[in-house]
Amino acid sequence: MRGRSAFTLIELVVVLVVMAVLTHLAVREISQVRAAQLRKVADRQLETLRECVWHVSQFGDPEGFLSDMGRLPRLVSQTNSQGTSVGTLSELWRRPASARQFALLSAANSSLYVHGADAGSLASMGAGVLVPTGWRGPYLRMPFGKDRLFDPWGNAIESVDEAGFTRIVVSNGFASAVSHLGSDARPDDKFAPGSVAAGDMTLSLLPDGGATSRLVLRAEVTNGSTFAGEITWAWYGPADGLITGGVKRVSYPVAAEFSGLTPGLKIVKDSLSGVPRSVFVRPGDNLVQIRIAVP
Repeated sequence: MRGRSAFTLIELVVVLVVMAVLTHLAVREISQVRAAQLRKVADRQLETLRECVWHVSQFGDPEGFLSDMGRLPRLVSQTNSQGTSVGTLSELWRRPASARQFALLSAANSSLYVHGADAGSLASMGAGVLVPTGWRGPYLRMPFGKDRLFDPWGNAIESVDEAGFTRIVVSNGFASAVSHLGSDARPDDKFAPGSVAAGDMTLSLLPDGGATSRLVLRAEVTNGSTFAGEITWAWYGPADGLITGGVKRVSYPVAAEFSGLTPGLKIVKDSLSGVPRSVFVRPGDNLVQIRIAVP
């Protein structure tokens, strides 16, 4: 009986050890699954932010803050829970004080231009041209009563979070990328405060990584063999609820080239046909060939 009791005690110890190991493995597995789920949520959150800034609809139309405003978001100053002023992406859910509400504006009104060098020529070419411009958000739906954006681990997605690490990358005064610090929500130790940790996710807000575009407008004039002359080309686009644009006069068949454009919807017009046309300017080089009938 005494030996039997000892054997039973050993069995009990073995069972307890096995149960402890299995419990540990199960907890670790659940923890890993949970961490992976949070990482997916955080990845998707960054992707959603990019879609708020730049998105192409199923019909091939540009949508989002960049296309409406003609620029990337600026950081808006806000005080965090520690009383520190930080930069936020609140332009995506709250209209900037300096920005006009979205509207179709006439390009014939020279007072609307923020690009003053070509204002006179653009206004004279702007008859019949309506430009969609302005803030038509919210581009990001925030939870009711919330005005700060947090990742799944409770860290603020702001210029610098409350641990002192960069979450928004700024380039030339505009937000160009957003980051999270991975499943443990902590940066790599070798990175100093104010940096983005390697191995974590940083996502560009720029369409296809490009901030600017080049637009080449080329005319294909019917009866071109008998046509010899000049063509004035103009383009119009949004700029903080106003209109910007450019104008060039070229000798046919030379193409007109415009560089440094913000990707998105543009309205173009030529002096021969006088017909406004919508053009989707993608990141990089864009060649648009327009057929023009000359009597």
